[in-house]
Amino acid sequence: MNRIDIAARGRRFHFDAPAGEKVLFAGLRAGIPLPHECATGTCGSCRGRLKSGQIDAGWLQAPGRKRFKPGGGELLMCQAVAQSPCRLAVASDMQPFRKDDLRPAHYRGTVAGCAKLTADVMRFDVTLSAPARFHAGQFFVLRAPTVNGYRAYSMVNYCASAERLEFIIKRKPHGAFSNWLFDADQTGASIELFGPLGRATFHQDESCDLFMIAGGSGIAGLLSILEHACSAGYLRDHKAALFFGVRTWDDVFFVDRLASMRQRAGRHLTVHITVSEQNPAQPRPENLSAFSTSHGLVHQAALKALPADAADTMVYVAGPPPMVDASLGALIAEARVAPRMIRYDKFT
Repeated sequence: MNRIDIAARGRRFHFDAPAGEKVLFAGLRAGIPLPHECATGTCGSCRGRLKSGQIDAGWLQAPGRKRFKPGGGELLMCQAVAQSPCRLAVASDMQPFRKDDLRPAHYRGTVAGCAKLTADVMRFDVTLSAPARFHAGQFFVLRAPTVNGYRAYSMVNYCASAERLEFIIKRKPHGAFSNWLFDADQTGASIELFGPLGRATFHQDESCDLFMIAGGSGIAGLLSILEHACSAGYLRDHKAALFFGVRTWDDVFFVDRLASMRQRAGRHLTVHITVSEQNPAQPRPENLSAFSTSHGLVHQAALKALPADAADTMVYVAGPPPMVDASLGALIAEARVAPRMIRYDKFT
């Protein structure tokens, strides 16, 4: 057990990190609001600077390291493991938790079943060793026994205390975790999980309309939010709009689930599907006739439909990083949406 002391903009925090545990995970478990987004080494949001002590820096090829400033001493807390008592400095804001925020924990799980949704997208379930609570829109990081490191995936389902988590995974070139799932039937395989994580969450007490922009498998967490909103009757008094972007008609998935949600929510939920690489001359499939559709980039279609006065609308964005970045830039610079009314994930 090593003591970690953190200085962050005039505030100080400390916690104990067990041997072998990532600094970020130990801090979050202790209730310290350490900055993070993906928790897997990709984004660089959990940067810190080592002031004293020894650490194992972990994954030296982590994309998040590209954000390091010259001069050395920086680390990614999601990768770093303390080898002695350490003092760290964090330049990012330490956003306070909501009163109802949940502390993450380590879980063990078993892959309960997999089903391909498209040629390169799969749904898979994980049954947990103990029930887990999470807010709709959050994610867990997962580690397979033969794959180095964790991968982040948002839950598709929602349950106040869940014994089963449902995820979507997109196969990527050289993606070790996706290849592990796609190349063989992993039903029954054991995996490690840590969570819940993430702040792109839904809370009924905020009493906002919901406006959602999803790219590909980024729709996962937004479906969890809609599931919670539907089951809680939230959409009786509030509106929700979902814009779902994929490359071609063949890449559309969860059509039946989206149709079921629309039926449950009634006229207060609209769903629009955008295809970016489809030949406009090719007609849309019959099973999409109940949805509005268009050709082009999903964030551009969404911005055209964003209410002129979106002050009481919470905007959610999730998908590939380029799509999320383009959406955020347009929402803030063009649509003048206040940053506090935007929540996003871009680790997919």
